[in-house]
Amino acid sequence: MPGRTIDVVAVGPCPRDPYDPAASAWALAAGFAAGGDTVRVLHPSGPEGAEPPEGVLPTIVDVPLRRPGALVSGAFLTQAAGRRIRPDADLVVRDPFGLGRLGLDSRRSGGPTVVGVVHRLELVTYDAESSARPSSSLFERVDTWRDRRTVRRLERGALDEAQHLVYDSPELPEVLAREYGISAGRLRPVPPSVRDRGLRWTREEARQEMHLPLDVPVVVAPLASEDPSASGAERVREAFRRMRSLFAGARLVVVGGPAPSEPGVSSWIDRDSATFERAFAAGDVALLAPSAAGFDPGVILSLRAHCPVIVGPGVRFPLDPGQAVRTVPSNDPAELAAALAELFADSRERRELAQAGERYAERFRPERVAAMVSDSVAHAAA
Repeated sequence: MPGRTIDVVAVGPCPRDPYDPAASAWALAAGFAAGGDTVRVLHPSGPEGAEPPEGVLPTIVDVPLRRPGALVSGAFLTQAAGRRIRPDADLVVRDPFGLGRLGLDSRRSGGPTVVGVVHRLELVTYDAESSARPSSSLFERVDTWRDRRTVRRLERGALDEAQHLVYDSPELPEVLAREYGISAGRLRPVPPSVRDRGLRWTREEARQEMHLPLDVPVVVAPLASEDPSASGAERVREAFRRMRSLFAGARLVVVGGPAPSEPGVSSWIDRDSATFERAFAAGDVALLAPSAAGFDPGVILSLRAHCPVIVGPGVRFPLDPGQAVRTVPSNDPAELAAALAELFADSRERRELAQAGERYAERFRPERVAAMVSDSVAHAAA
C-alpha cells in the first residue's frame, strides 16, 4: 500500500560497507521508498558514509552520552528516536529491534504500527560474551547478574512494544520462544534486504580495474569484518594454496582487509560496496568460510555479479538456497580446496550455479523485502 509515512530506526548512518550493522535498515528503507512511501531513517551521528538511497531522508538523532560505551547504550538511541517519530507516521520499523521502548504505547488510537526486525537476541549475545570471560569475584558475578537482568528487561520491552516481528534466521523462533515466550503467531520470516550500487561491470572491465589477467582462474574471498580470524581468512588462503598447483596462474583476491604478501594473493582493503561488487564481477568463484555463524550479504552480492559461491558451514541462509550455492560441510581447508578444484574444473557447473544463484539473489532485493514486510503487517491486521 504505497503512499505511507514510514520512519525507520537504524543504528548508524548510511554505510559504505555492505557488512555494516546498519546496512539492512537502509536497504529496507530504499525498498519502501521505491514503492512510493515517504521514508525517513532516524540514526545517530557517525562517520561520513554513503549517499542515502533515492527518496530516503536521513535524520540525525542526538543521543545523549550518559555512559559512553555502556552495555545498554542502544537503549539511549531508542529513547531519543522515540521522541522524533513523526506524529503522522503510519509505520515504524526498528532494524534491528534493539533495546528498550520507543515510548509509543501511550499514543492516541490510530498511532503508528511498530515492526521489529530480529537478526539476533542481545541476551544471547551477552550470555556468549559473559561465558567467554574468565571466572570473576563475587562482586563481579553480581554485577554480571544485574547487567543480564537489565539487558533482558530492555529487550523484553522492545519485543512487547512491536506489534509485528519479522526474523531472518531459521533458529530465531525457537530462541524467542525459549527466552521470552514469543509465540510463532507473532513472527513472520522475511529475508534481510541487500542493496547494491546498481553498477554492472563486465568480467573484463572488473579485471582491468583490479589489475588481474584475463586468462587465469580467480578466487574472491570477501571478509565479513576486519578481524581475520572471524572472517576465516587464514583457512581460505590455505585452501587456495592447496588448490593453486592444479591451476596455473590462479589468483586469490582478498576483499575488505589486508592479506600477507605471498604468490598469487592480492588484497583490496577498502570496505565499500563498489570494491566488493567489482571484485565479485572479476571472480570465477567466491569462497566464504567464516568462523562466526550468520548471514553473509557477500553471498548475495556475488550471486548478483554472476560469480558462483562456495560456502563453509558458518554461513547461514534465511531462505533455502537449494542449488544456488555449493556448500562444504566442514571448514577443513583440504575440503574447501577440493570444492574449489572441482568447480574450477567444471565450467558447466559454474554456469548452472551462477544461473540458479542469480534467481536466488533476486529474493533479497530491497523492493521485494519491503513488500514482504508490508504483507506481513497487512496479513496480521486482517
